Amino acid sequence: MKILLINPPMYDQRKYGKPFILPYGPPLGIAYLASTLEKHGFDVKAVDMFDYSWDKVRQTLEEEQPDVVGITCLTEQRASPLEVAKLSKTVNKDCAVIMGGIHPTIMYEQVLEHWPVDIIVLGEGEETIKELMICLEEKKALGNVHGIAYKHQGKTIKTPPRQLIHNMDDIPFPAYKYFDFNRYMGGYEILKGTWNGKRLENLRFVPIISTRGCVGSCQFCSTPFFWQKWRTRSAKNVVDEMEFLTKNFGCGFFNFADDIFTVNKDRVVDLCKEIIDRKLDIVWDCETRVNFIWEDMLEWMIKSGCYCISFGVESASETVLKAIKKKTTPEQIERAIKLTKQMGMKTKMLLMVGNPGEDDHTVRDTTRMIETVRPDFISVSEAMVFPGTELYELAKQKGLVTDDYWLTDRPAPYFTVDNTLEKLLEWSNCIMSANAGTMEKTVRMLRNKLEQKTGLRITAEGIEYRRKGTVRKVIRWS
Repeated sequence: MKILLINPPMYDQRKYGKPFILPYGPPLGIAYLASTLEKHGFDVKAVDMFDYSWDKVRQTLEEEQPDVVGITCLTEQRASPLEVAKLSKTVNKDCAVIMGGIHPTIMYEQVLEHWPVDIIVLGEGEETIKELMICLEEKKALGNVHGIAYKHQGKTIKTPPRQLIHNMDDIPFPAYKYFDFNRYMGGYEILKGTWNGKRLENLRFVPIISTRGCVGSCQFCSTPFFWQKWRTRSAKNVVDEMEFLTKNFGCGFFNFADDIFTVNKDRVVDLCKEIIDRKLDIVWDCETRVNFIWEDMLEWMIKSGCYCISFGVESASETVLKAIKKKTTPEQIERAIKLTKQMGMKTKMLLMVGNPGEDDHTVRDTTRMIETVRPDFISVSEAMVFPGTELYELAKQKGLVTDDYWLTDRPAPYFTVDNTLEKLLEWSNCIMSANAGTMEKTVRMLRNKLEQKTGLRITAEGIEYRRKGTVRKVIRWS
């Protein structure tokens, strides 16, 4: 039985005003599944098709002739996995199409009803995919496999939930051998300049995961739904993988893609000591919350090569923080960023506008915080609505969206129950300007005035027309 695991082509949403963002590194989801299946003797191959044309997708399917096609699916990119599923059935109507990832896990009934998908792996996939392949190979009943959903005699069947993997060290390292690192040349924003004598742009970038899940329960986030519980790998196991990547693939910059990296101070310190003990000459960054920062931990982080910490701040308004159930305070934000900068690391604030409770006053709270702490980088996004979140349920109650929305190819909708998209974009501009230099502020001011008068906005992608809650691309630079 031949298994082909696919990360689909990037779906171009520029027609809806969304930027086209290339991936920074290999797709870890299918890489983990591939290594798990290899460990148990299956004939498996993983392919990252992020830059493939649809003709090349079809050609690959025709050449490989897989018996099983496994496809990863994110909500924002769901139109592309759907097309891969259709092509798979066109090339071989008898192949089993399996889908996994956050979107089909949450919307499994809709996906099975409307898409040419045979089986959905729900949530964490390694143990489930192994048992499922054994089941398919031996032609046993699917109902014996926990953690899946499928159609049987016109009815959707959901089997009992799969127990989470208790010891994450038991999961083999991702099968990096299937991916050409030279393909991933996307512009990871913080890779600029020189640090510790290293030209950051010249370092080979790789994402790595040391934990799964999050201890938070933010209103806008679906991570708790998918991963359920925060779990960790041992420091030794993580650094074993880092050493492997350094020696075998020449990786020099590690991005810890954990949802929240510093929950357990002792774990982080142990990991840093392990990096130092092995004399790994690397640079790394991570993301965390402002309420999990300790001075002695930061000392070990910078000693071991930590260059930057990204903080999931969202807002510096106490009103908004309470509304979104962030469970952090403005005081913690200020302390965490100032302390991190004092220790010699870069800081990045990850911010949102437009969550429930947002208004001009709450945005001003955020801009004041930016002006106070002066982060090295900021990222601002307008609040969007995703399945599996409290914000989605609120948006449905208010009539902003229905489940049928996900049958379209449109990106996730902005949360415009309380404010217009124009207002959200105005706030984003205001926040970005708060961290800009004099020249950049002048350029932004002129750009904003142009947009207010004409609806036209100049971006790195081209010129957009923004009016009445819509964003339309007028001119593309390329």
